[in-house]
Amino acid sequence: MLKLITNRTSFFSNRRERSLRASCARCLSLVLLAATALLSACGGGSSNSAANSTNISGNWQFTVAPPADGSFLGGLQGGFLLQSGGSVKGAAAYAVSLPQFLIPCSTGTATITGTVTGQNVSFTVVAGTQTFTFTGAVSLDGSTMIGTYGSSAGTAGDGSPCGSAQTGLQWSAVLVPPITGTIQGSFHSTSASSGLINQDFAATGNLVQGANSGSSTAPVTGTLSFIFPSSNLSDYPCFSTDTVSGQISGNSVALQIVGSNGSVIGQIGGPAASPTGINPVVFDSVQGGYVLQGTGPSYMIATSSCPGNLTSTASAGDYGDLCLALAPVGSANACQQAIALTPASISFPAQAAGMTTAQSITLTNVSSSTLDGLDITLANIPATATDFAETDTCGAAGGPSGGAPFSLSSGQFCAITVSFAPQCASGCTSTRNATLTVSSPVSADNDTAFAVPVAGTVTDNGETSTSETNPKRDATAEVGGIDSLLPSNAAERWGPLYGSSEFFQDKETAWRE
Repeated sequence: MLKLITNRTSFFSNRRERSLRASCARCLSLVLLAATALLSACGGGSSNSAANSTNISGNWQFTVAPPADGSFLGGLQGGFLLQSGGSVKGAAAYAVSLPQFLIPCSTGTATITGTVTGQNVSFTVVAGTQTFTFTGAVSLDGSTMIGTYGSSAGTAGDGSPCGSAQTGLQWSAVLVPPITGTIQGSFHSTSASSGLINQDFAATGNLVQGANSGSSTAPVTGTLSFIFPSSNLSDYPCFSTDTVSGQISGNSVALQIVGSNGSVIGQIGGPAASPTGINPVVFDSVQGGYVLQGTGPSYMIATSSCPGNLTSTASAGDYGDLCLALAPVGSANACQQAIALTPASISFPAQAAGMTTAQSITLTNVSSSTLDGLDITLANIPATATDFAETDTCGAAGGPSGGAPFSLSSGQFCAITVSFAPQCASGCTSTRNATLTVSSPVSADNDTAFAVPVAGTVTDNGETSTSETNPKRDATAEVGGIDSLLPSNAAERWGPLYGSSEFFQDKETAWRE
């Protein structure tokens, strides 16, 4: 009987446990159901959650399609947006042009107001007398927007038509990351008057973008340096290290280079069709990162070392293309040139006419792929001179290229030997110059020619001779005596070496003996 009672107790205990489990499950279901209803009532459903996660605050570059009737070009360009909840405000640069004119008929800063609901966006843009309405959607990662826009008719400052009423035109926008970080790249001169044409100068520095205030631009400050680490000297003859200051709007960047005394010594980037000849510089994505670069001349310099002014490229001390990669937004190697020439210049010590010396330059393919169509030229200055000559190991099987195009695989290098054999008659001490140029099929900027300046000094044979039978010395002594060959203060300068200044008192005797 004890055994039976024990089993019955266990039976009822199990029934109570199962009943409690069922009751807890029903309670849990009711709690979950109530919580779901509460979230729905408070706007906590899935669609509203997505709306709360969308934030389009930042710097945007807009692209707007022109109307099919060709009545105007341009529109919204780039600027900053600020989002607070579902509301958006901001400002952006705009420029509206007529097809037959290069200069915009209406340009300035447009105010932006709008809303964000989930992934849907809607903006109203007031650009002068013209109003644009944008509708569309933002991508899930918040990096792009796309949709359609319409516009009202607009007028120029003089009241003439500038922009027409349109509907259903396409637009898109790309989020531009802050231009903050270290920079690394080069200035590539295209200025013939500066004497630096096609030379490539390595540059480093840093940039810092200011806070987003919802205006059409944000300030950018930083430094720019051409100091070569191994020598601690400037690689660029125009200046060494200075500061930069300017602004960014969308992907358009304009900077001034400011010298140590506070004066503006250079410009990076400028408005389209600028009378200075400097083209816009954009902060754009490329494979491997973001870079600052332009098409055609995108910088100009005027300093005491590179004299000129910043009115235009025609009067600047130097100008050319640039490519500056930003890190950590992207790879610092995004602006690395495809080839490297080491050293970047060569200079021969003084030597007599008729002598021949040589120095070597190493050409290396530092890109990740084979370069086809490389070629080497050496130009004496003037072209009629024959002081310098070139040979190399860049051709087939390590032979000379002979002026013909050649290829280098990734990481491959070859030697370029420049010989200096100055040609001149007696009494022609001077500096001789030439330029070695390597043309590459690709470049980090718009210039595919890379120059290495070559210099050497020739001395007159007679100036370096000390032979007793030197006819020039004997003739000089006969005509002018020892007074014509020794300085007037010879006794004071060299007498102590011989124990007394009296050694030079009878200079003719000393010379003859």
